Amino acid sequence: MPVADLESLIAQVRNPDTRPLAEEAWRCYNSGAIRASIAATWTAVTADIITKLIQLADNGDAGAIAFRTEIMSAREKGITPDGVRAMQNIEASLLTQAVDFELIDSIGQRELERIREDRNLCVHPSLRSFSEVYEPRPEVARGHLAVALATLLTHPATQGGKILDAFLDYTCDPSFVPVVSHIQTNFFDRVRKAARSNIAKLAAKHALRELDPNGRLAAIEYANRSALVLFAFAQRDRELVRSAIAGQRENFQTLDGETQLRALIRLCDQDFFWEMVDEPLRERLQGLLTRSITSATWEPLRADIAASLAVVSSSYARERIPALEQRFADLPELHRMNVVATRPHPYFVPAVLRFIEVAGSWRTGEQAGQLLVQHGVFLGIDDLRAALTTWAGNHECRTAAQMPDLAVALFRNTAHLGLAQPAEFVSFLSKVQSMAEEGDSFYRYPALEAVLRAGGHIR
Repeated sequence: MPVADLESLIAQVRNPDTRPLAEEAWRCYNSGAIRASIAATWTAVTADIITKLIQLADNGDAGAIAFRTEIMSAREKGITPDGVRAMQNIEASLLTQAVDFELIDSIGQRELERIREDRNLCVHPSLRSFSEVYEPRPEVARGHLAVALATLLTHPATQGGKILDAFLDYTCDPSFVPVVSHIQTNFFDRVRKAARSNIAKLAAKHALRELDPNGRLAAIEYANRSALVLFAFAQRDRELVRSAIAGQRENFQTLDGETQLRALIRLCDQDFFWEMVDEPLRERLQGLLTRSITSATWEPLRADIAASLAVVSSSYARERIPALEQRFADLPELHRMNVVATRPHPYFVPAVLRFIEVAGSWRTGEQAGQLLVQHGVFLGIDDLRAALTTWAGNHECRTAAQMPDLAVALFRNTAHLGLAQPAEFVSFLSKVQSMAEEGDSFYRYPALEAVLRAGGHIR
């Protein structure tokens, strides 16, 4: 292993108590103290295993708690013959403990056993016959340090099988909160590479195929949570997620259309999903998305159809299924509103502004106002100005019952626009008040006026 790679691994040692021991082993090697380097490497291994098992105990692992008790008992005896013997007994079983708790596998155990054997030769010269002192070659010490780092020292105190159980418990929890950083920290950053891959494969299988998580949660809900896990993992290692998704390609292509559409809805913004979509599958998805709609123009669009058509907001979807954009444009106004409502997105801002402009009744005016509030976080200052100008000029919008309160909600949802934002609302308020009928105080937007006064924007 090149020097730079070995030094990089030492910097990745997670345990702050172990890292100085690994650095000491490296310094001994560089200074030619080869026996001392091997001894320091084994010391780092034993210290790391003990620390990790105590960490597992602190996290509630019953088996590790028993080990921690044994360690504490030995430490209480101090530097006495009994204390030394107790620690020697613990050290003798450490690698077995590490395998039992899945900190290493059986191959890792064999490699670390070699370090222990060479360490014993280094510190016990009498083990060789004819009173010869063991003279390890420098490359042996270097190899031992590389093995210790790659097998144990740079990995977290997380077990393979048990971390998968912990992942299922977390994602099936009724109190599940979709926090990307939490998922990354606990199920990516702190787990070994193999377990990380297994979690990604499990999440891909559920996100695409909506499999039953052993009755612990509705399959569709678990699929939605699994999609979030894939998104979180992709921010750390996109190739890992891409591989996990690709592994489900054949199974996904044989699913029923509704399941495929739901997978498309939850993963349409992800490049790793579209890389799985070959030409036959693309044509199938296009056919599903552009199928005829039986709802009358005055009836709300079915929720599942609206959600599937809302993937038009994905640039990947528009690129791979060009007919989807025209399909959205050809929908009746009410149906387009239904589509936009299912997935607020910057792509829909022009459509929302158009809804405000053409609203022909109080009801549609209110629906347009609700959509505008939903999309407030995506508006630029020019968008806001255009929306408020159109709103004030459209009688059906201006005088709809919900609109005065929606104006306050929009003010709050566009706070990101900074100092230029209040002036637009002051101008809007002036317009609607000038057009309000005499004695009709409600449509003078008093709630908005109160908010603007409270913020010092009106004196």
